[in-house]
Amino acid sequence: MEDSVEDSVEDSVKSSVDTSEFARWFRDSTPYISAHRNKIFVVLLGGDALEHNNLTNIVHDLALLHVLGVRLVVVHGARPQIDAALPGSTFHGSLRVTDAIAMETILGINGQLTARLEALFSTGLPTSPLHNTDIAVISGNFVTARPIGVVDGGTGWTIFLPA
Repeated sequence: MEDSVEDSVEDSVKSSVDTSEFARWFRDSTPYISAHRNKIFVVLLGGDALEHNNLTNIVHDLALLHVLGVRLVVVHGARPQIDAALPGSTFHGSLRVTDAIAMETILGINGQLTARLEALFSTGLPTSPLHNTDIAVISGNFVTARPIGVVDGGTGWTIFLPA
């Protein structure tokens, strides 16, 4: 009986210390919250991040930034997913040479990843204290590519780079 009382007192003291530390941390972070309100953060989530078990927590953290007034632009990658779907791809340097059939596969993969990421933001974050957060999600292909022509004298490939 005596041990449980001591454990209870110890837990109470530990809890008040944790609360005190949290309050100090929150007060110390206030200038940073104010400094970043209405600023735009561009966040890259690579394809590996989209497959990681921690993705839901990352989305919760991004939602918290949104609640604190940060304007987010989230850009995602897809290299591991594309590599898995197109194992026989040809590369020229670090650039994938993509034919029309492979491009359809790539577009499908990007569409699936985009939809999954948007769904995580639009679920209302039910397992989070931010469950009533209203986050507007807008997506699109905002990169315009242009051909750079034949590379390294006669490969016959047309490589597209962002304009």
